[in-house]
Amino acid sequence: MVLRGIGARVEPFQLYGPMARKFMFGFTAPQSDLIVATGHGDPDELKGIWKVGGIDRNQVNDKVIELISCNCGKELGPELVKQGAKAVIGFDDDLNWIVCSDNWPDPWNDKYTREALQPIVDGLNNLLDGRTIYESYLIQKNGLLKNAANSDFELSRACLEFDAAHIVLLGDGNATIRARPRVVLPPPPPLIF
Repeated sequence: MVLRGIGARVEPFQLYGPMARKFMFGFTAPQSDLIVATGHGDPDELKGIWKVGGIDRNQVNDKVIELISCNCGKELGPELVKQGAKAVIGFDDDLNWIVCSDNWPDPWNDKYTREALQPIVDGLNNLLDGRTIYESYLIQKNGLLKNAANSDFELSRACLEFDAAHIVLLGDGNATIRARPRVVLPPPPPLIF
């Protein structure tokens, strides 16, 4: 469902668990101006979704795409732009981060995972607020570098620096998506005791 002219964002649709299937993706992708994809990747493929040589143009045309996946910025990203995507952020090598074995079921509770993933979330939030894909890219890259400089764990620092060196922006750096609406809530009423 797309609400046009109202301003509310009801997409990107979130597909996970049993809904994360190629059929559902093919049905929902044309409805949105942003696709954020996570999963395993090779240089020419995001597993289960896209492969160079078999991309449905209707799924990518006029889209801004973020590929949070290893290697997809190498061959798949340029192919997505060639097939009509406005812009793509991806990684042209492995995407690496450290997670403590005790925290893998809840990665946001892990300091080192947050160091790696929070810059990506920050960049996407800025994109959703109306900034360009280039600004989102810079927020992500600079956030990774800042977290690397402040990391207290050498291996995590090395992973963050590696990820920052391998994040790529392809296509039109000025591309934007329809910004999510700003919701301002009124102050709560005074409490009377």
